[in-house]
Amino acid sequence: MKTHVASISELALSRRAFLGGTLGATALGALTLAGCAPGGSSPAATGGAGTGTVDFTSFVFAQDSAGPLRDTVSAFTKDTGVKVAEVAIPYQQYLDQIVLKARGGNVSGIAHIDEEWLSTLATAGVLKDLSSQFQADLYPDRVALSGVLDKTRYALPWTQSAIGVVGNSGLLDGFGVDMSAVRTTDQFADALRKIKSQDSSIVPYAPCTSVQQLKDIIPWILVFGGTIYDGSEVTLGDRGSVEAVEYWKMLLDEGLIQPGMIREDARKLFAQQRTPLYDDAPQTIGIIPGQSNDPDIASKMHPVARPTGGGDTANLLWSQPLVAFDDTTDTGELLTYLSTDESSLQTMFEATGQPPTTKEALDSDWFAANAFNSEWNGTVASGAVTNPLWTFPSASAAQTVFNEAIEPALAGTVSVKDGLAQAKAGLEELLNG
Repeated sequence: MKTHVASISELALSRRAFLGGTLGATALGALTLAGCAPGGSSPAATGGAGTGTVDFTSFVFAQDSAGPLRDTVSAFTKDTGVKVAEVAIPYQQYLDQIVLKARGGNVSGIAHIDEEWLSTLATAGVLKDLSSQFQADLYPDRVALSGVLDKTRYALPWTQSAIGVVGNSGLLDGFGVDMSAVRTTDQFADALRKIKSQDSSIVPYAPCTSVQQLKDIIPWILVFGGTIYDGSEVTLGDRGSVEAVEYWKMLLDEGLIQPGMIREDARKLFAQQRTPLYDDAPQTIGIIPGQSNDPDIASKMHPVARPTGGGDTANLLWSQPLVAFDDTTDTGELLTYLSTDESSLQTMFEATGQPPTTKEALDSDWFAANAFNSEWNGTVASGAVTNPLWTFPSASAAQTVFNEAIEPALAGTVSVKDGLAQAKAGLEELLNG
């Protein structure tokens, strides 16, 4: 099973679609639910011991490769006697359908989500406060920081890591490039130029540059010292954001990265050894070998530290936590089991590459034995930061506004200054309602 690691930006939502179309009407309509302030009562049943059956909503159940997750919930039922009812919603329809169900009072139990969707669901008032369920000492600090919005815990960790740069050491060695010696953004650009000078058909670095998936530029803004949003003010247009967008535009103009790149295309390029560097989650180690013309590519794949350029090195948090729509005992049992039971975390990791989140699992022999993931945790996940746009009332809408303003600046159809100003104005509009 290959766990879907893409973000909701893959839905290719335009700002107009979100604010004026079906998803916009659904998600924004949910905000008007009576009595649905964040942390308030949800439309589902609350309290009590439950009925002996709990709903579990996950897009994984809609995939052909759902076997390991079914094995995990079967083990839960065997241990507790509580039955689990699968609710399968395809990934592309997931957030929309959950909000629709919530509006109709037809959602209960738990759900597995992309953390980017948390703000939309929390703002709609359909999630339960899980502060009493959360045991902070079970998780590393970097994990414990996720799942929280406006100081309220709405999610328990299930799988989490970070999006980082992965390199093909075979290709890099062949080009005479040692990425371990690259510390600054200038050195990074010089390394890409060295690669390009030796083979013009190679894409030296393949981050996502498409307007559909422009999230990969955000850690570079942080690297250059920008903040995007500091919790009270949109800061786009500051020195760090200007330098980061100008840097990416330079890379595009020199052919060191490619326009219109999406994650799936970057994976194909990397698998076919047409790029030595691209951004992904650690599940890349389970995806690339099956697509590659090199049977030994897995042994050549290593995480690469992102360089610094005025700020700290940064990689965006990748997180798929668990949320609850009611607070019955059955729901609480399933949440705790999935989040903390080592055997279930091991099952999901070994079968799907889904990184665990508890200290016990991360320190276990079975996780340590996986050299790639252990290296990834030290090089990439240890520097994970939350996407600043995730704190917006709808993170998905905020990301779309950002993407649609920044992409023209990268393409040169507007100036960098004007693109950032448009992004800032659009994000401020979202914040101000």
